[in-house]
Amino acid sequence: MAAVSEMSRLRHAYNAVERRVAPRAEELVRTIEFAHAVAFAARVRRRLGGQVGAGTARLWHVANLPAGSDVQRLRVQIGQLDREVRRLRLQLAAQNQASAEGVSDGGADPAEPA
Repeated sequence: MAAVSEMSRLRHAYNAVERRVAPRAEELVRTIEFAHAVAFAARVRRRLGGQVGAGTARLWHVANLPAGSDVQRLRVQIGQLDREVRRLRLQLAAQNQASAEGVSDGGADPAEPA
């Protein structure tokens, strides 16, 4: 019962803080300055992420280990191979079905000698 009371007090405290903070936060995120700041942060993150990624890839390669970009490239290749194998299986199944229909629809009976 004490745990429920504690959770109730925490919930009331959270609601009180949220009632005061939420309207101000809503005003902030709707400003053009906030939009510019988020766009700038995204550009910086993308640029730094690319530089950091390239540096860590070089470190992994120095240790003769695959980097994340290598693994991603291999995943793409495996996906392409999987699609190709699936396509070839469908073609083979269609050819097998066509040849089976050709034998039963008027082809020579394999049980009779030629």
